Amino acid sequence: MRKCESILKRDILIDERTHTYYLDGIQVDKPSVSKLIELLPQHIFDTSFSNTEQGRSILENAINRKLHLHKIAENFIKDKIEIECCGINTHAEMKDWLLWVLNKISVDYPESEGWEIISELSMVGKNYVGTLDILLINTKLGKYVIGDIKTTKLLAKNKEALQLVLYNELLNERFKQVKFSGLELQNYFVINCNNENKSIYLIDENTKEQAINEMKKVLEILKSLK
Repeated sequence: MRKCESILKRDILIDERTHTYYLDGIQVDKPSVSKLIELLPQHIFDTSFSNTEQGRSILENAINRKLHLHKIAENFIKDKIEIECCGINTHAEMKDWLLWVLNKISVDYPESEGWEIISELSMVGKNYVGTLDILLINTKLGKYVIGDIKTTKLLAKNKEALQLVLYNELLNERFKQVKFSGLELQNYFVINCNNENKSIYLIDENTKEQAINEMKKVLEILKSLK
C-alpha cells in the first residue's frame, strides 16, 4: 500500500447494495452520502419503473454494471490488474474505455512528480459516511483532485456535484484526523461510463457553488432529524 493510502485508509467494510458501513467490524449507524442526497426531493431517483418484472431486470442490470465497472477501476488503480469482464458486450466496451481513461490519468498525474492515485477510499465522518471512487493526491505540491465514476444513461451534473462536495467534506475531516494540512482542492471530475453518454467532465464553478449551497441544506435537514 502506498504512503498516503496507508495513512488515509481505515478498516472499513461496506455492503455495496445497502450502503451499510462497518468500521472495525461494527456497523456504523450513520447515513451514506447516497442517502443524504435523497433528502432533497429534486435528487431522488425514481425507481417506480422497477415495479414490473422488466423494470426490476433493468434496475438489477444497472446495479450490476455499476458494481462491475467500479471493481475493474479499483483493481486497475490498486494493482494495475485488468480483471476479466463479465461477458456482456456493453460492459466490455465500457471496461476498455474506462481503462483508457485511467491510463490517461496515470500519465497526466505521474508518480514521478509526487502524485498518488487512491481508489475506493471509504470514510466515516462525524455525521455521515461515504466512499470516494478516485483521489489524486500530491503532498509535495499540496494538491488533490476528487473523481467519481458514473454508469448512468442521463447526466445529472447538479446531483453529482452535490455528491462530490459531500465527499470533500468527509475527506477534509479525514485530513484533520491524520494531520494532513495545507492541501488544496484543485477540482472535481466525473467519468461517465455509459454507451449512450460516454464522457469525462469537470464540475464548473457555478455548479460547484450551487452544490455547496445544497450541501448546507442537506446538513441542516440531517441535523433536524437527530
